[in-house]
Amino acid sequence: MTFFKYTPNENENFKGKEKEEEKENTNFKGSGRIFTPFEEPLVSLFESIFSTEPIKTIRLSKFLLSDKFRKQVEQYRANTDKKTRERIKGNLMCITPSGTFSQRRESNIIKHTELLCIDIDSKDNPNIDLADCKNVIGLHCPYLYYAGLSLSGEGIFLIFRIQNPEYHKQHFEALAMYLNRKFKLQVDKSVKSPVSLRVASYDENPYFNENPIPFQYTIDTNNKSGQIIRTITQREEIRKQVEKIVSIIRKNRIDITKQYQDWFKIGCALAYEFGEEGRYWFHLISRIYPKYNEGDCDMQYNRCLKYKKEDGVKIATFFYICKRFNCLLYTSDAADD
Repeated sequence: MTFFKYTPNENENFKGKEKEEEKENTNFKGSGRIFTPFEEPLVSLFESIFSTEPIKTIRLSKFLLSDKFRKQVEQYRANTDKKTRERIKGNLMCITPSGTFSQRRESNIIKHTELLCIDIDSKDNPNIDLADCKNVIGLHCPYLYYAGLSLSGEGIFLIFRIQNPEYHKQHFEALAMYLNRKFKLQVDKSVKSPVSLRVASYDENPYFNENPIPFQYTIDTNNKSGQIIRTITQREEIRKQVEKIVSIIRKNRIDITKQYQDWFKIGCALAYEFGEEGRYWFHLISRIYPKYNEGDCDMQYNRCLKYKKEDGVKIATFFYICKRFNCLLYTSDAADD
């Protein structure tokens, strides 16, 4: 067993370092950070891992910092019998760190906590003392809200604050890359849903930061190579520019879909950047074409959704086509992919 050691990685593909972000989020007088202060998160409490409906709503910190389950957790860690461990685990209460829910389904979310939980298992990170990681990660990672031992005592779980809950899974992908590149840790990617349960545990010395900085970065969930990383601000800027361009196209009746190849590339670009959401803009653009057909347009966008891939057409192509038709105030930042 070796002790965990933080090693800076100069090749990180994140736009901005943590120290720079801390400076940007702190005013010059040092009286506080500019970003919104973090409110005490409320989460749903479930009777067990088998429950589908919560029994009540509680403060997250109360659950995480409590020693109420210490005896059961220590019994679990001391026992090697599989059935006994399953029985103990089955009797422990659970929470949904990412929000409150009426039922254990993503569609039944009431309110997101702006938090995301990540598991780091010992089997995926051999020869690393994970217990030693908690404070080291906290020291170098201002996004971390809580870090503690898992139920087994062999792994750890990390709870991060994220900037936009709508991109929960995209934030997860970016955090997984961040932890791997910066701390050489392998993340358990099977637990990424906002409705994932966190079973009760106990840690005598957890890391806790009641006011973390929001983690801005996201990776498209279809992008497994991790080459495109954008902040929420950058995403919203692209969205605004697309909306502006579509408005210009409609107002001036500019048909940028005369050529089939252009039409296909426009669809692929919107599908890659926005997924299903881009269908709406694709129709608005396509309607300018004299022979527009709603059914044909839908079928084309379905093809574009299936076509999207890493080396395929991206949003920069859309901006380029629009520039050819003089309907774009082009900025390089918008096409940065």
